[in-house]
Amino acid sequence: MTIKPSITIDDIARELGVSKTTVSRAISGKGRISAATRERVQAYIEEHNYKPNASAKSLAENRTYNLALVLPRDFIKLDVPFIRQTMSAIVDEAFLMGYNVMICLEAITDYSSLVRTLDYRKVDGVILSRTLEDDPVVEMLIKRDIPFATLGTLPVKYAGKAIVEADHDQPGGCYAFSKAVMASRTQPTALLGNDLGYIVNQSRLSGFRKACQELVIPLDQTPIRMGINDLEGCREAVEDLLAQGIRRFVCMDEDVCVRTMTVLKDNGLTIPGDAQVASFSDTDQMKTAVPPVSALYFDAAELGRACCREFIHALNDESYDPKPLLGYKIRLRHSMI
Repeated sequence: MTIKPSITIDDIARELGVSKTTVSRAISGKGRISAATRERVQAYIEEHNYKPNASAKSLAENRTYNLALVLPRDFIKLDVPFIRQTMSAIVDEAFLMGYNVMICLEAITDYSSLVRTLDYRKVDGVILSRTLEDDPVVEMLIKRDIPFATLGTLPVKYAGKAIVEADHDQPGGCYAFSKAVMASRTQPTALLGNDLGYIVNQSRLSGFRKACQELVIPLDQTPIRMGINDLEGCREAVEDLLAQGIRRFVCMDEDVCVRTMTVLKDNGLTIPGDAQVASFSDTDQMKTAVPPVSALYFDAAELGRACCREFIHALNDESYDPKPLLGYKIRLRHSMI
């Protein structure tokens, strides 16, 4: 029998007088075929040193070896360092583990690109780059029984629905950071944030409130302003707080922090002399700001790697951690001294 330089499933099926489906089942070890047939196929493979190519392996295992990474559609317009770092880490980790990553840019109410990808059976699973209180994408994935993982913790109503929920200890980090910047201070501190529909903001708020309680700071005397999504909204909130005598501000993320510093400087206040600011998110913007901003550091790249790694382990029926929880670092700088 002539041995071809490179054989395919078609070749094996023809030589052994069986169907391609039977060969695929013998290669993958899944599906109903007799032990004798399985051994016959395996013996042929070993004899001819058969190495399935990627498409043959996918067919045999009913796998694509692709993952979909869902990013917010406005990602390409905005400078979001955290998402960029997690995306890069996910792509790199997937490649090392034999997978490719397909990017799907979606809006909360329009996720047609992801639906099309799933309809064409192009991916083995989905990674969501953010978690929301109400998320039609999660609802769709649950309904279609699609394996998915999340960067961040899901709300209670979706508990247990994701295969992997990778997150940083947001409540613990924000609690420790808030204590560090508010301890031994007699001046009230305001918390400024944006949309509480994002679970990360809910987690950060809970950490801040816990710190206030432990420091015996009455919550009704602690100003909290949410829904700050642009500069004008930030200006209205900060100037109202300034009129109340508030001069210390903790911001939920770097965007809110940058806006807050702009408003303070527009009002003729120096930092940290006249007012102080801090952020629950550390980025290059916080490091290079004038003055550098005290901030809470979460390793975005490690989060992406952990999520991707554990998700692929799960898809491969290997031991995995369904809820990897990463730590944080407190970085005190000149803005809150």
